[in-house]
Amino acid sequence: MDFAIYSVGIILGFSVIRWLTENIKFHIRNNIVWVHHWILAFVAMITLFFFEIEYPFLWGILTGIALEGLGRKNWSIRRK
Repeated sequence: MDFAIYSVGIILGFSVIRWLTENIKFHIRNNIVWVHHWILAFVAMITLFFFEIEYPFLWGILTGIALEGLGRKNWSIRRK
């Protein structure tokens, strides 16, 4: 059942972050670096892994967020 909870988390994370990125223009950037939401999700995953936190729903949400960001055309960290 953990896999089902993880899968639901992926779908929710992906769809919610897609809606947010299309409707809210929130960016963490400067003239050199652009911190995308997939990077923030990855950092959160590293933190969860380090502290051995095992919540399938949370992992699913973070995976969905990261996948949504990586699927876009411009996901480079360096700002052009």
